[in-house]
Amino acid sequence: MGFPSAGKSTLLSVITSAKPKIAGYHFTTLVPNLGMVRLDDGRDFAVADLPGLVAGASKGVGLGFQFLRHVERTRVILHLVDMSGVEGRDPYADYQAINQELTQYDPDILKRPQIIVATKMDLPDSQANLTKFKDELAAHKSDDQIVHDVLPISSVTHSGLQELVRKTADLLAEAQPEETVVPQDHPKTYEFDGTHEPDFKITFDKEIESWVISGDKIEKLFKMTDTAHDQSMLRFARQMRGMGIDDALRKAGAKDGDTVTILDYSFTYVE
Repeated sequence: MGFPSAGKSTLLSVITSAKPKIAGYHFTTLVPNLGMVRLDDGRDFAVADLPGLVAGASKGVGLGFQFLRHVERTRVILHLVDMSGVEGRDPYADYQAINQELTQYDPDILKRPQIIVATKMDLPDSQANLTKFKDELAAHKSDDQIVHDVLPISSVTHSGLQELVRKTADLLAEAQPEETVVPQDHPKTYEFDGTHEPDFKITFDKEIESWVISGDKIEKLFKMTDTAHDQSMLRFARQMRGMGIDDALRKAGAKDGDTVTILDYSFTYVE
């Protein structure tokens, strides 16, 4: 993960056989690109080049929730930070901005193993920027975040790539499957109560051209949600996903842009 143009697609293209679209402008990647990394020792793992994150993503800005939902599926995070400064950006400020969005979406995401990947180290100012970045990182160290290393790389010269894939494979071997599930305070699957009625039901109302979610449990959760408060809505979105509503909508035929209604509230479905 990283800001747009941090070098994610280029990295994927050189450590896997994937051929992502690469260009010198923001938001080249609109959907995740996947590839397989295979090490000489026989280990392998899947890597996803996720769409670039921007400030405000936890409130739906840019690709917003689409990006953050994909991050939830990862076991180890490679946080790419452009050290070149060619666009006048501050590497540490970019790093902090993305972590802030992750925290606002789900604080537990930062508890997952994370490697900071210092990219574009072949460019003139990168080494000086990296030194400054490490100083700032040490000065603001957080006990809530698991950062295993800061690894400098260049996808152009291939410098540092072998160490990066080896370190990633090591962390994946240590990571527990529980790190990939929905946070513990949210239900993981929907269940049936004593009346054998499901927690939710999905129908399509042709009159209002909307998918309608109903059921005592989901309606009760919604009534407890402050729709005017971002964090409350984010929590409700995670609760729906944990109950299996996202999967159920997809299986029912919901498409990107469809309207979904719960009681008197409607929102747009995003795949």
